[in-house]
Amino acid sequence: MNEIKITFNPNLFNNVYWHLLKAFDDNQIRFIWVYGGSSASKTYSVVQLTLVRMLEQTNQNTFVLRKYGVDIRDSIYSDFKNLIADWGLGAYFSIQQNYILCKASGSYIRFRGLDDSEKIKGISNFKKVILEEVSQFDEVDYKQIRKRLRGQLGQQIIGIFNPVSEDHWIKNHIFDQEVLQPIESNISGMWRNEPGNLLILKTNYLDNRYIVGPQFVDQHAIADFERDKISDYNYYQIYGLGNWGKLRTGGEFWKDFNASRNSARVNWNEALPLHLSWDENVNPYLTCLVWQIEGKTATQIDEICLEDPRNRVHHVCAEFASRYPPARVKGLYIYGDRTSIKQDTKLEKGENFFTRILQLLQPYAPTLRMQSANPSIVQSAGFINQIYAGRIPGLQIIIGENCRRSLHDYQYAIEDSDGTLKKTKKQHPLTKVSYEEFGHPSDAKRYLLTQAFATEYQAYLKGDKKIQIRTGKPLHKHGY
Repeated sequence: MNEIKITFNPNLFNNVYWHLLKAFDDNQIRFIWVYGGSSASKTYSVVQLTLVRMLEQTNQNTFVLRKYGVDIRDSIYSDFKNLIADWGLGAYFSIQQNYILCKASGSYIRFRGLDDSEKIKGISNFKKVILEEVSQFDEVDYKQIRKRLRGQLGQQIIGIFNPVSEDHWIKNHIFDQEVLQPIESNISGMWRNEPGNLLILKTNYLDNRYIVGPQFVDQHAIADFERDKISDYNYYQIYGLGNWGKLRTGGEFWKDFNASRNSARVNWNEALPLHLSWDENVNPYLTCLVWQIEGKTATQIDEICLEDPRNRVHHVCAEFASRYPPARVKGLYIYGDRTSIKQDTKLEKGENFFTRILQLLQPYAPTLRMQSANPSIVQSAGFINQIYAGRIPGLQIIIGENCRRSLHDYQYAIEDSDGTLKKTKKQHPLTKVSYEEFGHPSDAKRYLLTQAFATEYQAYLKGDKKIQIRTGKPLHKHGY
């Protein structure tokens, strides 16, 4: 059979297509992960490239798998059929149920579900294995596919998915276990691992030339994403921007925190003092939150969360000074864990975590604001949740959109059975250092807010009748 060469208009393809094209031709790459938001041309670009390759080359057999066979007909199989028709290529292909043959080259595609484990046997005959909606697969499914695809040069596994959960095995057991090097690109993100056999491409609707232009501007699609951004920010993060997310389960520590309502774009107001709240743990990073307080509104304008090898006090203080030069700061206040005032045996006699901070930030003439005892985790969390929910008249908390680690912590920190923060342990894939995954920005936030709003906090503890559940609109809602 003869291969054919057809010239396609480049405007048919989104930017992710051209990156996939290079990856398909790179025999060193074994695993290609394409993830991101909806309307991002993830599956469509893979379908486009698969058809182009089938027309141009022999032995381009492709195995397409979904978790359940019943989902095939109305998903990626339909995408292949429709694209062949849209491109006017019906004469070059024979389309049968769950099977498409390119008459010109002899290359073919088979579509199957994983409902029957026997169906993944014999996949060594295929050059590409496409796992559509791979986030629905079990990890054992993926492991079996990985083991069975063998025997040919250039065989690749292409996984396509939306990043529905931070806890998913794809993130925890694949992405997080690799040392990924970012690659400059014209899509939302692109990374390759150190051995060079794994490539990750991230794309979202903002990368789609048929959503935001220049080929076409779909105002209805854009308006729908904007609506999600306001009404369900976590959903927008996952299905709009294609960021890793996590559906709320009811076990969250900050039960009343809502990223769409309680976060916004913020700026440094140089007329106001800065407030720094620290958490002493150095892994996974040393935490220093930068706040400003105006009246009864506390705004987190920044975070300095430095990882190893820059996770020491002098590194964080130097970073703070580079962002906020002393001459421009109108007052500085320091907050943190009361127990860190104890003498540190690793420092000089009489020194502790906070004396070191005060020394390093001496040009700011900082003031230490420390409570006589750390606030109760349960009670301080209850107080702050009430503020988030708009149930304490006059008080407001705003978290800057730029504070990504903090926002992650505030959304995904889990409540333990006794109402405290659940300090689950995790191990760094390279250093093997064990650390508490969540709670560091959350603790730093508690230290500052219970001190800055001490009068209101004490009233809350005493059960002040002015603090009551309100059923109306929240005190403040930020648009984007």
